[in-house]
Amino acid sequence: MKYKFLFLVLAFMAASLVPALAHDFHTSITDIKYNPRTQSLEVAVKVFTDDLEEAVSKFTKTKVVYNSKSAEQKQQLNAYLQSKLSFEVAKGKPLKYNFLGSEAETDAVWLYIEVPVKNSSLAQLYVKNSVLTELFNDQMNIVNLNYKGKTESVLLQRGEEQKKFTL
Repeated sequence: MKYKFLFLVLAFMAASLVPALAHDFHTSITDIKYNPRTQSLEVAVKVFTDDLEEAVSKFTKTKVVYNSKSAEQKQQLNAYLQSKLSFEVAKGKPLKYNFLGSEAETDAVWLYIEVPVKNSSLAQLYVKNSVLTELFNDQMNIVNLNYKGKTESVLLQRGEEQKKFTL
């Protein structure tokens, strides 16, 4: 299983180097890191720009062209993520989070959120990530969680969009 994630990460990185006019590889990477000082999860989600534009356009029913400086688009991205990502310490009780913003890379976008957690010691974390699964049957969402120096990775796909991390 470890090698499967390594392959997926390397394939995503290689695909990121090629301009994305159209790509056959549908994936996202979500990096979650617990910050004990702020008692929050720092989350960064990387998606292909064209996929994000298509998903947010479908979600908002308006044509969206990525623009990190648009206040309206920041609200649209936040609403989209709120519908696709959730974090729970207790099953069935999603934590509220703050959308911090986004930034463009060659053909990808990084989306940043912060999830306040009250406990400095987490026993478990349920992560739901269904980003882009409404567009692509083969969408793969890789989630990496770094907690107190230990990193775990899971693969989420349509039909299996939530996993539990035991910390």
